[in-house]
Formats: sequence, C-alpha cells, structure tokens
Amino acid sequence: MRLLLRIAGGVYGMLIYVRNRLYDKGILKSISLPVPVICVGNITTGGTGKTPMVIWICRYLRERGKKVVVLSRGYKGESEDGNEEVQMLRRSVPEVPVVVDPDRVRGGREAMVKYRPDVIVLDDGFQHRRLGRELDIVMIDGTCPFGYGHLLPRGLLREPLKELRRAGVFVLSRCDQIGAEQVDEIVTLLDRKGSDRGLKREKCIIRSRHEPKGLYNTAEKEVPLEELSGRKVGAFCGIGNPESFLATLRKLGAEVAGREFFPDHGTYKSNDPDRLAKWGRERGADWLVTTQKDWVKLREIPGAKGLDNLYWLQVEMTLSQGREQLQREIDEAINIKPSSEPKKL
Repeated sequence: MRLLLRIAGGVYGMLIYVRNRLYDKGILKSISLPVPVICVGNITTGGTGKTPMVIWICRYLRERGKKVVVLSRGYKGESEDGNEEVQMLRRSVPEVPVVVDPDRVRGGREAMVKYRPDVIVLDDGFQHRRLGRELDIVMIDGTCPFGYGHLLPRGLLREPLKELRRAGVFVLSRCDQIGAEQVDEIVTLLDRKGSDRGLKREKCIIRSRHEPKGLYNTAEKEVPLEELSGRKVGAFCGIGNPESFLATLRKLGAEVAGREFFPDHGTYKSNDPDRLAKWGRERGADWLVTTQKDWVKLREIPGAKGLDNLYWLQVEMTLSQGREQLQREIDEAINIKPSSEPKKL
C-alpha cells in the first residue's frame, strides 16, 4: 500500500512541478486585479488556522480604514452561502463581504464590480496561482508542520517543501501546543526551505497560538470558560486538526470522557443530535462540547438547539511573536503597485 501511495505521490508531484515551472517562466499567466491581493494559504491539507488568520487580517485592514473583500472557493459548500468557514467569516467580520467562487479570477472581478474594495484577501489560495497577489502568507501548523514529509496521497503535502520559497510570510500556529525546541526546529527548516536565492531579504516568521475566547450554549449565550474546569465532556468535531481541539479542552481543565471525530468539511445528519446525546450519556459526560465551526453546521439541524447540555467553543488566533513584522509586511503589500499593467476587467 505504501508503494502504491508513493507512486501516486510521485505522479502528483510531477504534475505540480510542471505546473509551477510554467507559472515561474511566464508560460502560464497570472492575472492581476487593480487592487492588492493578500493570500492566506498552506502547504498541507487539514486545519492550519487559515480562517482565524483571515479574520485577523480583515480586522487589521479595517482598522487601517481599508475596504476589504474576502475571496473564497467555498470548498464543499452546499449552498450559495458557502461552507462553514465562509459562514464563520461572515459572522466574525460581518462588515466584510465574502465572495464565493471556485474560479478565483471570476470571483475577484465580481468583487471589484460589486464592492470596489481597496484590498482583496484570498482565502486558501497558495496553490491557486492564476490570480496574482502581492503577498503570500503561509500557515504552518506547529503540531503537524510538514505533512509527514510526503506529498498527497501518502502524506499531507499539497506541494514539495521547496515551493515555500514563494511565500513572503510564515505564520506558525498552535505554538502553545508544542515545546520550544520543536518551534526552533520548525523555524530552522522554514529558514532553509523558504529561502529564495534571488530574494535578499529575510522571510518573516510569525509565532501564534489558538486561544479560547468564549463558551456558548445552543441559545448562543456565553458561559464562563471556568465552567469547563473539572467537568466531564464528550468532545466531537469535524475539523482538520481535531487533536488540537482536545488539547484546548484539557488545557481549560475539562476531562474528556469521550471523543468522536467527523470528516473535515463533512455534514451532519438529521439524527446526529439525538445520537450524540445518547453517545454522551453512555460515556458519563456532563456536557457535549464542539467547535464554533461545527456549531455553524449543527444549528441548521432541527433538534440541535434543543440539546440543553451542548456547548460550543470559540477560539481565536493570537500573535505571540512578530505582530509588528506582519503588520509591516501587510502595509507594504497594500501599497505595492504591480510591475506590469493589470489586465482589464
């Protein structure tokens, strides 16, 4: 099985290599928009913290008086509202429009015509090179930084690590869940893999952590986080890095009596609220606790809001080191004019 996966990864890697070189040599063209584009992406599959980073950037740009639009492909979204991450963006920064389109160039053009933004934030677009950008911010999950060292499907890498040289900024997430030595090892590797011989300036490496900001019941009323301490909980979620959710609960003092993981971007069934309630009782859990991302999907199911022992945790990204560096990179990016005239819309 490993041999078959390695062969499949080799074919996939060859296709990625050819595509990237075609863009590097200008044979495949990137299309520029009349306004700066800041891209937030990753080099692995799974949850690396892209959505919290997009929210942070939107708030920062709004503080600078900029009109912002987020451009998303809405991966596995079941309606025009997009997926759960798009809905989280709209709830967290309601003043920022989110345009959902798998064709990012078409979506960018729509955003320009409809909203006339000063800046576009491209969500999950590091591998999408057809739309030009002024800055690539790549998220690196500290708990699983490099996808086990193998390309898809054997590992979690979307591209070879040497493609990190295209990035301008690295944000190392969940630093609070790993040791200081591990952080230093990741930073050293990023310095090496992310270097570009034609680029003299140092890459910006930011350290961040995911911090719980609130606990809410199904009526969306806030409950003190301290209520989790010493309480037995049944934890369930469908996110890219479910172990990080469990680590957060334990850090808050909760005793995880049971856990159930769903596929990332998966959907909940109509009988899941009743099934989860029974599952929690069987494990002696006082509460069922899930993530905000999961609650966005669950709340649409009849019966979910009737679970009086169901709570969801809101987590936000906090920059623990390098905030001013990141702000400078963003400020510089939104003032850079493309070297060539952008193509007409």
